[in-house]
Amino acid sequence: MFSCFRWLDYLLSRIIYQANAFVMTASISSEEVFYKMRRILDRLAVIEKQQPQVLKHLHAYLENRIDNTVHQLEAYLSSSNVKASFTSWSSDKVPEAESTWQVTENHIRKVQESRLQEFIQQWEEDNRVFGNARESLLQHFQLRYNFVEEQLRNLQSAVISDDLDAPENDPSVGDWTTTQKALVGVTIGVTVGVAIAATSPIWVPHYLATLAVSAPIYGAKALYDKVGDIRKIKKYEEDKCAFMAEISADYLAESIEEEKLREYVQDQFKEAVVCLKQIEARLPELIQADKLLYQQLTDKTRSKKEIQDLYQPIVDEGSKLRGQLAVFGISEVRAVDISTEVLEWKEDSSSQLGRGAIGAVYQGTMRTHGEVQTVALKVCNEVLQAKNASKIMAEVELLR
Repeated sequence: MFSCFRWLDYLLSRIIYQANAFVMTASISSEEVFYKMRRILDRLAVIEKQQPQVLKHLHAYLENRIDNTVHQLEAYLSSSNVKASFTSWSSDKVPEAESTWQVTENHIRKVQESRLQEFIQQWEEDNRVFGNARESLLQHFQLRYNFVEEQLRNLQSAVISDDLDAPENDPSVGDWTTTQKALVGVTIGVTVGVAIAATSPIWVPHYLATLAVSAPIYGAKALYDKVGDIRKIKKYEEDKCAFMAEISADYLAESIEEEKLREYVQDQFKEAVVCLKQIEARLPELIQADKLLYQQLTDKTRSKKEIQDLYQPIVDEGSKLRGQLAVFGISEVRAVDISTEVLEWKEDSSSQLGRGAIGAVYQGTMRTHGEVQTVALKVCNEVLQAKNASKIMAEVELLR
């Protein structure tokens, strides 16, 4: 539901912005429009030129996280404690011999796979290696995507401003820091009582409650092929625990080969891969959409009155509809974004960081995954209406 709300809000904001761009540029001369759009298009060309470097950086960061996770998982599975535990079998844990070796072997493989699942799941529960890596990727991808999107928003603001010059691009675009922005919530009045997260991630990872491990069976088939079915079953029945210990050592050794571990770890980060593909597709779309608009704005073939009669009603009706959507989004969709169980703050002067037209900002704390983070919380003192709801959503958007 939240993604649908965000999509509708973005669509309305885009329609309003484009219509407003035509209305604003209709008020200045063709020469001034041409000069302004040329400046903005030049800045946009610089942003576009930087994108291969941005995407290269994101791919490198993903591969780095995969490498680190592979090495950590390999070190864990290669440890003497894991080897000793994995190859130690009691009679109640080994499967019974069946009528054929093929059926028996399948049961053995299932037991081995299940044990490997349990080991990796326990490791993840103790260390949250996959979970932490996913969160790191989320934050990193979000930060960089938002940085580029912010550059585009700056140009969009320049289009509808009175200033004829375009804003300069940040010269440090290729050398960002990974410092997280402060998380800012918004609480509306006493009756609405909702909190809004400052960041709206492109993707949200599925946090690991239980790790579903589908470890491939890299199996010691060559060992089994040396003897016939009857001899295999006989050997197995002679000492099941010793037999399981022997083949489990082979199974574990083959399972922790780097190439096979990498394939498994990559599968655990498939959401990140999908996210990166979305970014690769999304950024060119944003840039091309703005480029097309700016080129259209330079071609003034209609009078100021014609443009205003056509686009001003779109701006007015679109803004009204977006305000109504914002009320719905804050009170219904985003009301559960932040639970009061994890957010702590006090509405007193000692915690107040500042005050604006529609509310005050307070310092608070939020607990996530056992860690406490300092946050800023904006408390609005007005009744929630379309006008102030739009302002709130705009402020949240600026904090992304």
